[in-house]
Amino acid sequence: MRERRKVERSAVEIGELAVLPVHMSVRVLDISLSGVLLQSAHPVERGARGSLRLNLQGVPFVADVEVQRISPAPDPTSADAYRIGARFVSTSREHQHVIERFIEQ
Repeated sequence: MRERRKVERSAVEIGELAVLPVHMSVRVLDISLSGVLLQSAHPVERGARGSLRLNLQGVPFVADVEVQRISPAPDPTSADAYRIGARFVSTSREHQHVIERFIEQ
């Protein structure tokens, strides 16, 4: 059989970790300088990390978060069946000010 690849490939050893970004819609229930409470239709593992992107009062906000806890939503009939508590892993000084202004309103 004729090889069609133009670039040589190498096998990857078992156990190599790769992470694919997965987009997931969540509802932000509350926010503080240390983290957020989210509600989602999808469960996530404690310790999972991701990037939270949203607008606070029209200001784009992006922060890396780490899931600290997950629990069932209070309403078992809700399509968003999971509550996810996440802490901010890193936030810029500018984004901290955005959160402070949002909280003060």
